[in-house]
Amino acid sequence: MTLVPAVPAARDLSVRANPREVRKTVLSILYRGKASHLGPSMSVVEMLIAMYSSVDLDLIRAKDPLRPRIIISKGHCAAATYSVMAHVGLLPWPLLETYHQDGSTLAGHVSHGVEYVEHSTGALGHGLSVACGCAIGLRARGAGQASVLVLLGDGEIQEGSVWEALMFARHHRLTSLIPLIDNNRISSITTTSDVIDMRPLKDRFAGFGFQVYEVDGHDVEAIMQAIATIRQRAEMGVVICHTVKGRGVPFAECAPIWHYRSLSDKDYQAALAALGQEAGR
Repeated sequence: MTLVPAVPAARDLSVRANPREVRKTVLSILYRGKASHLGPSMSVVEMLIAMYSSVDLDLIRAKDPLRPRIIISKGHCAAATYSVMAHVGLLPWPLLETYHQDGSTLAGHVSHGVEYVEHSTGALGHGLSVACGCAIGLRARGAGQASVLVLLGDGEIQEGSVWEALMFARHHRLTSLIPLIDNNRISSITTTSDVIDMRPLKDRFAGFGFQVYEVDGHDVEAIMQAIATIRQRAEMGVVICHTVKGRGVPFAECAPIWHYRSLSDKDYQAALAALGQEAGR
């Protein structure tokens, strides 16, 4: 059995996190912790790298009251969130290796009990409202330019509270708020369109007064460029990231069962082998 360590031999924080290496970390901690949510973690890796690469991490480390905020409304992608945080230096590697294990603070959903996590999001549909509150609060403190980035799942946005928050944000012109949608088109047990068909998704957001940017959700540069454009134009903007659930692990891609299934020894080895070839994909 080959067990790839979650901790890299060295990590140069001046170099942007590599998606393939982050995915190896996700696999490692999911396998060690006998945890689920492989599919929804793999789809957001590039989104998370882009989000954390688009803000001033020094302000976050300093816990500056006027720091930018990153809200992970899709809380069940905790394995990917914590892995990216470790790769950018916001979470200690030894702690990461305790993911989903007895006594660990790193549970299967994102928790504000973990340093530098802004809000607990085990229940879906609430993160955007919290992000609106962050944007309002920063504006009241004279820091209305501080970005508030919030990651939402495309199944999650079927919650009515999400659209109430969008109406609120549009009414108050919260231009610092940038929602990013993980549009992998797979819910927890079936396709999102089978639950509530929201296509064409772009028109839904446009109808609420948002400029919509559609990008390849596995292209870090494209996501960062969309964020930068929204900031530069100071507009109400949303980024729809077209992603593949289970990205990088062929047997898990677009397969709803890998929302909940945990990795066996054989699965883990096969997933690692696939990631070893992903660079030429």
